Amino acid sequence: MQVLCTPALFQRIMKNYLKDFILFCIVSLCCTSAMSCSSGDDSDGDNNSVEFTVTKSDMVFSTTGGEVKFYVQASQKPTVASSVSWLTVISEASNSDKVYPFTAKVSENTETNDRMATITVSVSGSTKTINVTQTAADGLVITSSKALSVGADGGNITIALQTNGNYEMVISSDWITQAKGVNTRANMQDYSETFTIAKNNGGERRATISFTLNNITESVTVTQASGLSNTGINATAMEIAKNMYPGWNLGNTMEASGGETSWQRTKTSQEIIDFVKSQGFKSVRIPCSWYIHSTNETIDASWMARVKEIVDYCVADGLYVMLNDHWDSGWIEVEGFSASTASYQAVSEATISAKIATLQNLWTQIANTFKDYDEHLLFAGLNEPFQQYNLFNNRHKDLTPILERYNQAFIDAVRATGGNNSNRTLVVQAPGTNISSATDNSIGFDMPNDVEGCTMVEVHYYDPWDFCGDGGTSWFWGSGNHVSGSSHNATWGEESHLKSQFSKMKAKFVDKGYPVIIGECGVKWRKLSENQTQHNSSVKSWFREVCLQAGNNGIVPMVWDINSPNQNGEEGTMTILNRSTLSVFCQPAMEGITEGVASASWPY
Repeated sequence: MQVLCTPALFQRIMKNYLKDFILFCIVSLCCTSAMSCSSGDDSDGDNNSVEFTVTKSDMVFSTTGGEVKFYVQASQKPTVASSVSWLTVISEASNSDKVYPFTAKVSENTETNDRMATITVSVSGSTKTINVTQTAADGLVITSSKALSVGADGGNITIALQTNGNYEMVISSDWITQAKGVNTRANMQDYSETFTIAKNNGGERRATISFTLNNITESVTVTQASGLSNTGINATAMEIAKNMYPGWNLGNTMEASGGETSWQRTKTSQEIIDFVKSQGFKSVRIPCSWYIHSTNETIDASWMARVKEIVDYCVADGLYVMLNDHWDSGWIEVEGFSASTASYQAVSEATISAKIATLQNLWTQIANTFKDYDEHLLFAGLNEPFQQYNLFNNRHKDLTPILERYNQAFIDAVRATGGNNSNRTLVVQAPGTNISSATDNSIGFDMPNDVEGCTMVEVHYYDPWDFCGDGGTSWFWGSGNHVSGSSHNATWGEESHLKSQFSKMKAKFVDKGYPVIIGECGVKWRKLSENQTQHNSSVKSWFREVCLQAGNNGIVPMVWDINSPNQNGEEGTMTILNRSTLSVFCQPAMEGITEGVASASWPY
């Protein structure tokens, strides 16, 4: 019988033939370079052994796993087996009776060591093997204690860990430095890191050392004991004030709404405080926000720790520190005196009570943190109460009774924490921190009830503001500095005014046992196109006279310094020291301060 080959039949035959031929070619090419590519060979010289070829001898998988295809060329279908459960082999469909495709699938490796397996391929008693390796998952474990305690004198600590990768390390505070390190990639091995802890001259402090390997982070908390003697506070406020003269402000830093470096770019360090001391300053005022760094009125621990570090920098240098609640979004300095920030509206008794509760809550937390510090640390309850002129100008008399309640609440909260806070020197603010309001009997500002000899009063001094803050090229201050024909050469706010203001503060407060702190004072220095010599002389004269008259009246001036040395055009800047370069930026100001302090005669 004759069989006809139709076009359709011929096409199907050729399609199958070509498919087998192409598959045969692929396998043949793979096998050319790997004819003996497995770790196992055919049976030992046995004449009955069967020859076959496997296209893979090794497979390497990442941690996440995956799949790889391989082929076996043999005269009959092979038997394939995996040595472990995490590796499976699937036989794929084939149209050939000589080439057999398989897929090896590997699951994710959650172990912290590399793992290995084999695939065994058998044909009629002959075998070959494929070696399979999968890399380990990231591994990082602290094997020593995660909470370490160190004495005040410091020393070395060692942290033991196991890891199989190159980790990154972060130390949260600069009083801990790395002394030795190990970084390598391998199966989980034992390693150690050694760190040096600096001597602690301040209160108890904490820091973290964190190790990170991709998505794994392990941390160790290091607590160092207080270096304070904690022998109590024996000095009176009057004795402390004398030792604080003169003072300096860490301005635009810890009070900045965006954090430490949002208003100026230099993070505070021990070296900066060392430089401040080297310029002759004896005290540092730290303007500080707390309310905006709290959650449900609980101060953030990291913020508290950072403030504490800066306090410790100062204490380590033997400097006195005045720590306050500064502006702080106006939660009390504005909103505690007006129900609206757009226009003045008297506050209710409920508002006053609520502000007192918050004030005492915040200061209880601060006071407890610094309870063991000696007389070198002072607390100041507020900054500039009702100093927003568009709301409070000419209302000082009406608002002073409310201020006095806030001052008393601050005193009571700190004293209630006990310890050295029982007789720590505390600073309260005069109405608007304004000398005229503080000394005007018609306004009737009184000091709070407190432990005798432990309270100071704070005012600020920027007189005359037309020169100190807003003055342009035509205002010059001090005898001999005026330029003939300038648009302003009057003498309001100059030497006689300054002497009178400071004399009034001495009579009302210093002579009655209440030292006076001028928490802020300063002048904008400008770069002028003309009359620069007169301007420099004016700036120097102002600072010299302020420091001289303050010292003569037993008053501590603390100069305002914002660390913005690039603002040196006609708009001016109240920058004295350049913190980033540890240099004097405004020489006229620094010279005036130095000369004024040297010429002063403290009255007691």
